[in-house]
Amino acid sequence: MKILIIGGSTDVGISLAKYFSILDNDVSITYHNHKCMIDGIKCLPLDITNEDELEILFHNNEFDMLINMAAISHDNLFLDNTKEDFVDILKVNLVGTFSASRIFSKYNPTGIIINIASTDGIDTYSEYSMLYSASKAGVINLSKSMALSTKNKVLCICPNWLDANSTINMDQDYLTKELKRIRQDRLITLTEFNESVNKIINEYHSGDIIRIDIRDDKLWIEKIS
Repeated sequence: MKILIIGGSTDVGISLAKYFSILDNDVSITYHNHKCMIDGIKCLPLDITNEDELEILFHNNEFDMLINMAAISHDNLFLDNTKEDFVDILKVNLVGTFSASRIFSKYNPTGIIINIASTDGIDTYSEYSMLYSASKAGVINLSKSMALSTKNKVLCICPNWLDANSTINMDQDYLTKELKRIRQDRLITLTEFNESVNKIINEYHSGDIIRIDIRDDKLWIEKIS
């Protein structure tokens, strides 16, 4: 299978790409600001907010599966956020997901689309993550509508906190308090995330919204809609 992971140049995306590559898939990832080179995996430059670049990408390459992972955040309190912050987040997280999915579907109307959202779009949002959370709630609802509107298999995966570089490098006191607040016993490992994504692709149906979480120190996969 030919798989494209948009926004796959983070440690989470690279780990997922390597996992699918080991399973004998032809995997490509895109990067924007951080160029990457990975043995056996194609790394393609892309600005997800530029539909011309998306059009060229899907016109020149055939993919069986699209995984939308591109996301940014600006964590601030309500009065410290700006309209520009919100627009930036929506352009990448929500509009970018829409544009990439629409153009992919045009070239492959029966391919698989996996949208990576977040439990922040459901119930783990905080006063600092409201803009990010709103964008991910939008991705969840967009995925439902896409599943009704296309012949593509559309799944939306909502992981809780992952054991990623961005998590490891943040204020650990804040992280500890957040995990306690949302009752997440520990971080989801990247291996658990990768295996969960593969399981969901193979076992769930178009339109399903699936949560990946930790309950009683164990991985928890739950269809929520």
